[in-house]
Amino acid sequence: MKKMVRPMLKNTSAQIAVAVVALAAFIAVWVVLFSKFGEVHQVLFPTGVHEVYALTDANVGGFSTSELSQTDSSVSAKVNIRSGVAYAYAGVGLNLLSVNNRPASGFFDFSQFDSMAVRVETERMSKVMVRFMNNDPVYSKQGAYASYRPLVASMNVPAKSSEESRVALSQFRVPEWWLAGQGLEEDDGLRYMQRGVLFEIFNGEGALRGIPDNITVHSIRLWGENRTFKSLMYIALGLGLVAFAVAVYLIRKKK
Repeated sequence: MKKMVRPMLKNTSAQIAVAVVALAAFIAVWVVLFSKFGEVHQVLFPTGVHEVYALTDANVGGFSTSELSQTDSSVSAKVNIRSGVAYAYAGVGLNLLSVNNRPASGFFDFSQFDSMAVRVETERMSKVMVRFMNNDPVYSKQGAYASYRPLVASMNVPAKSSEESRVALSQFRVPEWWLAGQGLEEDDGLRYMQRGVLFEIFNGEGALRGIPDNITVHSIRLWGENRTFKSLMYIALGLGLVAFAVAVYLIRKKK
């Protein structure tokens, strides 16, 4: 009887060792996949995909100007902010409904991203404003610029042109003037980030009216969590651990 126990113990230990090795290999693959595909990234500029346009406040009755000069790696807007409207602005924009000089199949979905990084430089401004213009299904009318729901945030201009300025998308807010224009007394909390139409960068802190300045954009990047993928990966990890526990239990049960 004793002679039969030792081989059985050795066989059990070997089977458990195989299960442990298999679990370790599974976890190693899981970590690699999770690290590689756990986040989503997208470059908005420079890609040549979306139409670049000179942004001015002419659509809302202003007189500010913006003259663009563009290369393969950057776009520069020579802006002059003029009096005429309460919130005068000028800069550069991306038409997200224009893809490779053709109409996009739908709105741009910003909801899958959490943060944005912009590499920008100016002559005098210490900050620039960045703005999403989203299609509000209630208030927006196709082609009516002022009807799009704006979400605005301020970004510091880095001391070095090689550095990026970053902002969380949760920091973007709908301006009070737009809410008031739609008859809303307070922010309704709606964003419609999955219905992006335009993205714009324009004058911020340090801009002087009547004095030309320059806004040069080198890159615009978005990134965020790949939530669907991560959820599936957590489920897979749980199933893997359960499978390992069941395998060890069955091996020992045969002992």
